[in-house]
Amino acid sequence: TVVGHCSGTIEPTSAPSFDELDDVGGCPDVWSAQTYDQGDLVSFMNLVFECTEDPLSSHCGQVGYEPNTAPGAWMIAWTVVGHCSGSIGPTGAPSFDPANSVGGCPDEWEMGSSASYEEGDMVSVTISTMPLRQVAYRCNAWPLSGHCGQISPIEDGGDLGWTFAGSCDGSIGPTASPSFDALTVDASGCPEEWSASKTDYEAGDRVSYSVSDSPSRKLLYQCREWPNAGYCNLGEGFEPTTLYGEQAWTLIGACSGTLAPTYSPSQYDGTCQFMKCVVEETIETENCTLTDVDPWSSGVDYVEDDVVRLGAKQFKCREWPNFIWCNEEAYVPTMNDDDFWPQAWTAIEDCPP
Repeated sequence: TVVGHCSGTIEPTSAPSFDELDDVGGCPDVWSAQTYDQGDLVSFMNLVFECTEDPLSSHCGQVGYEPNTAPGAWMIAWTVVGHCSGSIGPTGAPSFDPANSVGGCPDEWEMGSSASYEEGDMVSVTISTMPLRQVAYRCNAWPLSGHCGQISPIEDGGDLGWTFAGSCDGSIGPTASPSFDALTVDASGCPEEWSASKTDYEAGDRVSYSVSDSPSRKLLYQCREWPNAGYCNLGEGFEPTTLYGEQAWTLIGACSGTLAPTYSPSQYDGTCQFMKCVVEETIETENCTLTDVDPWSSGVDYVEDDVVRLGAKQFKCREWPNFIWCNEEAYVPTMNDDDFWPQAWTAIEDCPP
């Protein structure tokens, strides 16, 4: 936008004024990705920033929260407290309050899956090697525990899975293998293993997922209800125990052994019919016709009292409002009474032999 014309030069202006900020003297170190505690100081372009109070202080060392002069996420974690010049003399090694020490350091955090760590598991993270400084974190309660194997405690988002427990020193003795005590164990056996190539999983389908071979440890997952059921067939991107697996699968326990063969409906070659009645609204009469009972099909618009079959077993579509689910694949009748179909269908007498 043209705002006017000019000639000559104007007098130089004074340097930016820091009168409103305290002069803290020498500049502390610039920000780096590490663990900061409440009250820690860093500098950026001669400004001094102080790490805020807990629990927001957990963001101070995370990428994306590094302080600068432009508004941003850093304002959640840091506060401008003054200006500085030059540098401050080297400070002593950071002091870790013994009262906040957990003793020996647990194993270092390692990238894994959503099943790698359980609620209460502890890991350590090395903050510096000269001198050696390590801190310990504890895995949060379920469902946040699913993040523990996917995001490092000191990375952006690490606080989703981990809670700072304190400093640590040395190492602790090896712990026992992870316990499945908190999981319900299905003693009837494990269903088929999850497969990325399978594309016909439906809501309620169960799969097993091996998390270790020696000893053998398997988790039991169930495909979620519609609309999430669609993710169950999208392969490795929604594999159980992965970052997005929870959108498709629900962890329901652990399992061992194999399932006994399930009953399969026998082929039905007879004649099975039901009386289908339709009300003609224009003349307010009801027309009933003898109609074949066919297996459920996605191409049919089912209404109350319609009948389908699975082998020779018949199922009638329930009354309003349940009949709206008769057209959903998640509610297709099966031989398992524990599936979702009883919410939409009622089992009736079998077809004649």
